[in-house]
Amino acid sequence: MPESQQPTIVTGSSVEVEALRQGFNRGFADYRYNMHMDPSGMHGHLSRSSISPEDCAVLVVEEEGRLQGVGAALLAVRGEEGWCGGLSIDPAYRGGGWGRRLMEHLKRSAVERGVRRILLEVLVTNDHARSVYRQIGFRRLRELLLWERDPRQGPLPLPFERLEETDPVRILRDCYRWHELTMTWQRRARSLLNNVEQHGCVGLTIPAKDGAPVAYVLISPPSSSGAPAEGQPPSRLRIIDIAVDPEANLHDAARPLLQALQLRYVDARLTLMDQPADSRLNPVFASLGFRVFDRQYELAVDLIESPPEPEL
Repeated sequence: MPESQQPTIVTGSSVEVEALRQGFNRGFADYRYNMHMDPSGMHGHLSRSSISPEDCAVLVVEEEGRLQGVGAALLAVRGEEGWCGGLSIDPAYRGGGWGRRLMEHLKRSAVERGVRRILLEVLVTNDHARSVYRQIGFRRLRELLLWERDPRQGPLPLPFERLEETDPVRILRDCYRWHELTMTWQRRARSLLNNVEQHGCVGLTIPAKDGAPVAYVLISPPSSSGAPAEGQPPSRLRIIDIAVDPEANLHDAARPLLQALQLRYVDARLTLMDQPADSRLNPVFASLGFRVFDRQYELAVDLIESPPEPEL
């Protein structure tokens, strides 16, 4: 930590969104994936995930005569359940126990809001973060898979079925119950509805013979249009959510859905985040050439069994 610059933690009504964004960006600057948020992106993350700045904690320090965010812990609340939407510490301020202190503040905020359990996800390879979470009472619930399929692997077999564009709000209203497992926070129905309202996601279904849908996918449009320039990586098409009617034949519904999706976006790299490792869809992904490019653990802390430490 730089000399003569002792950080402090700001919570409650004193938390400013810009300081929260600074702390988030600086803490994730060396993260494996690009997590940088511009003001619009931060606002979207907060509203999509039900995060109120007043429930968050920001590590601030005076730099060049101004308070700057150098770390952050974000808390989302829905009823008695909460979710940590990011914990980050600027590399220059790591090693002083600030991550643990931010999380203890987060736990206190959660208790004040009536939350009984906090969830979060952490990369399997992030040993330091996992150690911090373990010390403050988080326990592993399950493993999550991150899937992708690169179009340069070659085309998938042509499906007989065609994708039908369907109102994503209607999909979530009528078909979200198809999930056989509880999904992660960002794939809960409320988060998905918020995403639809903010970004205009595309809803696509595969119909059965009677015309009723048997599988759906929600996507964000590709990051670029058209075929990539020579030597450039394919654009990314993010699958936000996917599910199959449990009464339908899994392979007769899921396979053509993914085949038709790749056909529609032939030059895009398909990605899907945080699919539970015990989901029945995983063998279908593997059979179509998707690969697991990373893994996370979903963790949880019971605030009755592991209450927050008292504030000093």
